[in-house]
Amino acid sequence: MQQDELALVRSCQDGHLADFDPLYTRYLKGVYAFIFYRTMERYTAEDLTSQTFLKAIENIGSFNPKKGAFSTWLYRIARNTVFDHYRTDRPHTDIEDVWDMPGDENPFLQTADKLTAREIHDAMKKLPKEKRDIVVLRLWDGLSYKEIAELTGKTEASAKMMFLRTIESMRGDLSPAALALLLLLPHLPL
Repeated sequence: MQQDELALVRSCQDGHLADFDPLYTRYLKGVYAFIFYRTMERYTAEDLTSQTFLKAIENIGSFNPKKGAFSTWLYRIARNTVFDHYRTDRPHTDIEDVWDMPGDENPFLQTADKLTAREIHDAMKKLPKEKRDIVVLRLWDGLSYKEIAELTGKTEASAKMMFLRTIESMRGDLSPAALALLLLLPHLPL
């Protein structure tokens, strides 16, 4: 963890909640993207992002740097917020498939033609949940292997190896255009 980030967290824990603003600014875009790719609905993602940061500031006292990075703690709150959303607002939705929720506004489908989007969707759906999660966390959420390891309980090396092997195995299921689009997804504007 960066020392300035840890200093800001400690200041917030001491009651200086105005020091949360730089943390909010640093992580807003990433947390929003993390949630958006699981809901595929702009307004829902905005609401859940707000809830995530509200929960983070309310529970900042429970953050312990010995247990992991602040970013991992924050993304865990975001993940739980998404799960809670599907449990309460969409109780018949399989939480294992929250990476794949349809919505009214979908930049993925607007960017790719529907055949390529369907090809990627089908390839992702074939993956076991654990492998799909690693791909989503790495490509769509832009998390480092270290952050993925902390979120999934794996080692950094194992997270990296699983990601690389999964992408390699997907090469057989995807056309070159679909594979390129999959690898470019995090760079597309929201």
